[in-house]
Amino acid sequence: MLPHSFGLRAFHVDSCVRMLCLASLMMTVAGSACRGETGPTSTATSPPAPVPAGASSGRIESLDVTADLITYNQAANIGFSIPVEGAIERSPGIITRWELPIPVYVDPSIQGNCVQDAMDYWQSVTGVSYVLVAADAEPRITVRAAASDELNVSAGSGLVYRTYPNNRARLGVLKILTGHAMCAAPSALFRHELGHTLGIFGHPPSGLMSSPLVGMSASPREIAMLTQLYRLPHGSRIGSDGSWAVQ
Repeated sequence: MLPHSFGLRAFHVDSCVRMLCLASLMMTVAGSACRGETGPTSTATSPPAPVPAGASSGRIESLDVTADLITYNQAANIGFSIPVEGAIERSPGIITRWELPIPVYVDPSIQGNCVQDAMDYWQSVTGVSYVLVAADAEPRITVRAAASDELNVSAGSGLVYRTYPNNRARLGVLKILTGHAMCAAPSALFRHELGHTLGIFGHPPSGLMSSPLVGMSASPREIAMLTQLYRLPHGSRIGSDGSWAVQ
């Protein structure tokens, strides 16, 4: 699936969230976790973290998961550009994922508990862990408010735009339209955009990450894709037959 456009071909005008969650995006008193204070963050019961087994090659059993990883991660959006952050710079043909736990910095422009809820949700279904950090330093996902000139007609945008040489994620950003930056969980908007920063760089059909999105929960397809992604070592190149090897 092709990425959305930001004016001059910039990434991710997300029409699926333009009118999303207007009722649930209400003002709330910000908790300490949403002010970027350091600390581990999930109290939800989660599956084990999906970590690589130590091999440098192997095969993915499901060809459907293989196809999704190639389409929505390995081959997605390289060479596009976004306002402020600039060009999306990742090496082509290898996967992009974070080292766990994923550092998440919440800018003071975001108020409410939607970021922690979104991270807790993804951890609860995939085991992908995270930590809230107090400094906007590398590596990290930054969550911040953005004006309409950055987002065009969308309510949010999420992506990884810089990596280390082996495509290990280095810098990601989740932008929320300023009018939605104060919210009370749960928010499908925050969950959706955070899903993009975790490694689903497009819109698989019929789920939380689809366009238009469906409901508040990820589909089994989306969960399977992210879980398998984090089982692969950095630098993995996936073939269409499911075989993979570290480049």
